[in-house]
Amino acid sequence: MTFTRLIDTAVAAVSAAALMFAPVAAAAPSGPQHCTYPGDGNSVCESPGNAQIVATPPPMYYQSWGAYPFGPLFGLGGRHGYR
Repeated sequence: MTFTRLIDTAVAAVSAAALMFAPVAAAAPSGPQHCTYPGDGNSVCESPGNAQIVATPPPMYYQSWGAYPFGPLFGLGGRHGYR
């Protein structure tokens, strides 16, 4: 066995041992969550070390075109400067 192969094997063994014995990352236990609702569809929830803000935009109301159901695409007539 060559020296390079021995070093490679040792590095692989140490890496495998480090992965096996590494602690599992877990979130810290949090206390009670306090939520407030400042407006329609919005909420702010807080707990020690954490804050979550949820903001929902209001619904969009589109303007109707009345007699032109497809907007300015159809029905306005004319050649618009093209000859």
